Amino acid sequence: MDPVTAVGVGRAAAGRRFAFYIVVQLASVVLPGFIMTTCFAALVFHAHHARGFGKILDDSTSHLKGPLVLLVDVVWIATAYVVGYVGREFAFRLLGLMEHMGPRRRFTPTSIHEELRRCYGEVAVRKCLRTHPLVKHLLVGRAAGPVPAGVAASSRPGAALQAGGVYEAFVYAKFWLREHNPGLAPDAVEAEINILVSTLPPICTGTWVLIALGPLSTVGSTAVTVGAGAASAMVLASALRLRRVECWETLRNLVEDHEMRLAATRLPQPPPQSDPDADAQGGGAP
Repeated sequence: MDPVTAVGVGRAAAGRRFAFYIVVQLASVVLPGFIMTTCFAALVFHAHHARGFGKILDDSTSHLKGPLVLLVDVVWIATAYVVGYVGREFAFRLLGLMEHMGPRRRFTPTSIHEELRRCYGEVAVRKCLRTHPLVKHLLVGRAAGPVPAGVAASSRPGAALQAGGVYEAFVYAKFWLREHNPGLAPDAVEAEINILVSTLPPICTGTWVLIALGPLSTVGSTAVTVGAGAASAMVLASALRLRRVECWETLRNLVEDHEMRLAATRLPQPPPQSDPDADAQGGGAP
């Protein structure tokens, strides 16, 4: 690849990663934060103006004009980002706690290696690991038990579901695919996990506002609480499942990427095409 093409490809990859980052931030931080900030504001307004809540809100917004509207919008969005970011962080901490407490079947280097060989065969996996010696070291050469010294298992996302060097192999495969084959990168699963987990704080705050401000009876409040709890449990279960899916699919796609590259080298090369103008000039020469 010539330098100009390499620079163009690098810029395109950087643009894709930045666009992916923006989409994830908007969907998993800004939007949930906006919902939570609005709920908190409704609770505060209602606490201070319980009777004339609607009238006070209308009077407050009617005086916002010109640059003041823009300033309030910027402050609101900034607050929503901070609130959404903190809420997502707490939700991921809860997910990590459930990973450690709940029953689980951990991925080990041996189980991942055996599953890859069962799906793709010994030859394909051996050739892939020969091309990626670091993955071979993490899945085959390193013991499946302890985490390297100085690395806390709780500091690694999904560490409770991944033993030995599985997490490091997963990260290597994810970065490789993002750089060399974005179509097989696990970005969609990663975005889905972020969006799923980030819905937990809005569910809690929305339930709180609905019970506090809504004209609900005791039975209605209980039903809303149970429904919110069931929805939160389903979200956490889906996020736990996707954590496992993300790890497996990333390492699987690394093997498939390697086989696709080998298959591309075996394709017959098209015959060189002749230049009609050159042929015509050559035929007319004496």
